Amino acid sequence: MKKLLLAAVIAGAPAVAAAADMGGSWTINAAFDSMGIKYVATCALKDDGTGKLSGPCHVDLGDPSSASDPAATGSVSGSTFDLGYDTTYQGSPVHLDYKGTVGADGVVTGTIDTGGPQGTFTASRK
Repeated sequence: MKKLLLAAVIAGAPAVAAAADMGGSWTINAAFDSMGIKYVATCALKDDGTGKLSGPCHVDLGDPSSASDPAATGSVSGSTFDLGYDTTYQGSPVHLDYKGTVGADGVVTGTIDTGGPQGTFTASRK
């Protein structure tokens, strides 16, 4: 009887869905509308299988001194996405922290925090 009850409980337990692999080549379309700044970052992310993300992001803000390939780190947990890296803009260092939500279609949308101006972004797999 106990075995039958245990089998019924296990069969009725909801399955735990594995998080989607977020590794791959991503294009981030970013904008700081209040400053009139728009740019594209291309990131080659690796997902370590536990939701930790890392990899280089090529960022070109249209200013030759700002073109860089900073090392990004972040995480994904469920639909919560976080990615950040250090770069420069017009010769000044800036940390960009992308926080967003992974949609059912795999597209990530959210905000960019610099510790100052706020921006928005959409990221999609290439």
